[in-house]
Amino acid sequence: MDEAIIIERCKAGYSDYFEILIKNYEQSLYKYCYYLTGSEEEAKDLFQNTWLKVITKIQMYSEKYTFKNWLLSIATNTYKDWYRKQKRWSSKLRRYFTVNTMETELLSIPSDTLLPEDECISDETSEQLKQAVLALKHHYKTVILLFYFEEKPIKEISFILDIPEGTVKSRLNQAKKILKQELEVE
Repeated sequence: MDEAIIIERCKAGYSDYFEILIKNYEQSLYKYCYYLTGSEEEAKDLFQNTWLKVITKIQMYSEKYTFKNWLLSIATNTYKDWYRKQKRWSSKLRRYFTVNTMETELLSIPSDTLLPEDECISDETSEQLKQAVLALKHHYKTVILLFYFEEKPIKEISFILDIPEGTVKSRLNQAKKILKQELEVE
């Protein structure tokens, strides 16, 4: 069924069609949420909160944007809200996930499989890169995830994050410099 029809039926109040939308975007949205948060539990919360906002704000969706971009925009903004709250309380609360737990969770995310020889060559570098991306400040991390993992062009990232294209380019370049320095050190 055409996505535009599904969305129109969601806007008309047919709740069964939300299930179709959720199934269509479940894997990619969860993976994005997981990379943003670095935790399975927090990713589940972010995933669920994103869909709650989509359901309540579906009337605001405009067909001039792709649904996936709109969805990622909501997920990013929900993450930003969560991040601000975490940052506020971070001096008072202890982080329950250790680096080893995060590594285990990251490795458990299903992905396209490589050839065995390619996998052996890239395992160590890939793990270092994952850890370096997780360590980035959230405004750099979101740009890197959208550009490289979601393969979004600068213009779409600008829409999703609601920032100028120049800011996206600047953050992307700065994030790449930080990652390069981190990987060279290791």
